[in-house]
Amino acid sequence: MRTPSLFERSLGKTIRAAFGVETKVFRFGDDDGVVDCAIVSGRNFPVEGVTSYGSVGLSQTVQQAGDVEVKVEVVTACASDTPHVDSLLSSCVFDCFKNRTNISYGSLIPDIIDQYGISRTLRHVTFVAPFLWPALDKIEVEGQVIYCLLMVPISDGEKAYLESNGIDALEALFDNAQIDIFDINRASVVS
Repeated sequence: MRTPSLFERSLGKTIRAAFGVETKVFRFGDDDGVVDCAIVSGRNFPVEGVTSYGSVGLSQTVQQAGDVEVKVEVVTACASDTPHVDSLLSSCVFDCFKNRTNISYGSLIPDIIDQYGISRTLRHVTFVAPFLWPALDKIEVEGQVIYCLLMVPISDGEKAYLESNGIDALEALFDNAQIDIFDINRASVVS
């Protein structure tokens, strides 16, 4: 795999600083060896028993947020004993690079969780503001503005609700139900 650029190193340091003290960085490559990215992880952050993850490399490609072009990285957090969350996050990056999937607020990647077999209830992911890490909402690294989005696993029912009603309505349901976003096997708020 290639050596990370100075920009990627600076971005990785910024994400590591937001994730607490106990952080690691691993590089992931796609099955074809064509694209790669780094995944930063921070154990026991934002709370004990939870690991935070963040991509470094997605911002190499521009995403569309309505009519605006933006650079994005993806973050998430899950119970520390959940396997393959780092691989899931890297798969989101690879899906963007290889399939031209646009990753923006409220966008959706269907069926991506299934390939890892880590959830009995959730199959898809959507993206929202990174409320767990306000410092990562909008960051500037080496003169470039990067927006981080929180990857949230969702169920079939939540996917259908998102497609019919939009991300703001789905987030309102999540707020009302007070979902545990760290639980990859949480119950769906929509049947």
